[in-house]
Amino acid sequence: MKIFNFFCCILLHVIAPAFLQAQKSSFIYELNYRPLSDSVKKEKITFYLDIKDNESLFRSDKFRYSDSLRVKKGFGNGFDMEYNNKQLYIYKKAQSNEVLKYVFVPLISTTYAIPIDEKLNWIVLEEKDKIGNYNCQKAEVYYGGRKWIAWFTSEIPLQEGPYVFKGLPGLVVKIFDDKFNYDFELNQIIDFKWDGLYAEKFQKKISWKEFQKLQKNFYDDPFSMINKSEITSYDEGGNTIKTNFKEMKENTQKRIKAKNNPIELNYKVEFK
Repeated sequence: MKIFNFFCCILLHVIAPAFLQAQKSSFIYELNYRPLSDSVKKEKITFYLDIKDNESLFRSDKFRYSDSLRVKKGFGNGFDMEYNNKQLYIYKKAQSNEVLKYVFVPLISTTYAIPIDEKLNWIVLEEKDKIGNYNCQKAEVYYGGRKWIAWFTSEIPLQEGPYVFKGLPGLVVKIFDDKFNYDFELNQIIDFKWDGLYAEKFQKKISWKEFQKLQKNFYDDPFSMINKSEITSYDEGGNTIKTNFKEMKENTQKRIKAKNNPIELNYKVEFK
């Protein structure tokens, strides 16, 4: 028994520093995704998974920079003109098992949060492989109407991963859906030196049905919630011209339809 306790102490002495450091780290993932399910060309976005104690925040590098500006200067960079793909902004709290998906309404400073209640029923497989510098094991799960294949490493004993994915006995190093529409892969780990996560504040929690309605309303009339008289348009010479809202609406609708491949496929809104 004494020998067993001795080796346990040695093991904890080796693992603990790395584990404690991981409790306040930034895990940088690269996402390769298809804007549409039949897109040949993929797009890339860099995301940060910032972990501090028992909380984490997953967001794009642009949203992360905007959050830091908001804390330092009182305002951020504003929101994108689309709801999906770039708006993968997830807050997790380990103790209460809370997961929130943030929703940023384009053009206006309104933020909502959707509670993620869908359970992740992981199936851990025997297959193992080396992904980057980490010895990993394979796992599968269904989420958002998609089947996902993950590779996690127990070398980083955090039950965390990109986006909503968590609960495996180690950090998720790589995860993708079986149609290869979304593919997250860990690229780098750095120290998290901020005082806090600096998460955006939200006005209220909403349901998936309400989120679908928000998307539909924005598509039908993208500029309904702003004062159109305050928008000024200019020609190539810098001269003021009359704003063509009909053309702006049509262009916005085209962009929305061209990137309508949400990660939660089971809540996809079909735009006409």
